[in-house]
Amino acid sequence: MSPRTEKQIEKLKQDKELLILESALLLFSEKGFGNTSMQSIAIRSKVSKGNLYNYFKSKEDLLEGVLHYGLNQMKELFYEQSTIHTEEDFSYTIRANFEMIKSNETFWKLYYNLVAQPKVYALFNKVFLPFFEQYMKLFEGYFKSKGDKNSDATALLLGSSIDGISLGYIMMGGDNYPLEEVVNRLIEKFK
Repeated sequence: MSPRTEKQIEKLKQDKELLILESALLLFSEKGFGNTSMQSIAIRSKVSKGNLYNYFKSKEDLLEGVLHYGLNQMKELFYEQSTIHTEEDFSYTIRANFEMIKSNETFWKLYYNLVAQPKVYALFNKVFLPFFEQYMKLFEGYFKSKGDKNSDATALLLGSSIDGISLGYIMMGGDNYPLEEVVNRLIEKFK
């Protein structure tokens, strides 16, 4: 058997890092950040605790990695939609937001869990605040183009509504929450 190439070694490292991130995401969302140890993440990831520290220097560093991992999903969605010009664009953006949440409920469960934890709030804001400011600007521009004189407040109201709907969906579970109907009403109210 020939030795691995640099490219193969790098791919193995990336795969292992992804496995660690996904394991940490699952454990953080199930047990909470404070109740999850690096040892339990190492066991779940099938790496030694020492090797885990080769990827992430601390549990906070690992949490930051998990947050960036989830945020990258949102960024991919909004790179496609850099402006909202029409009601169709608005509707698409709102629906895509909720499809993203449905596709990764574990991450969003963690997201809402972290918002309420003072110990990680600063890290949470460091990772998410710049993105959310950009996200709100997207809607501000749309509302302003429709003649809204207080487009920033309207965008914040929309953002708060999205957060509330998302939290309800995560807490009640997909089978118990009429997400499509609620999203349709949200779109009608704001478009």
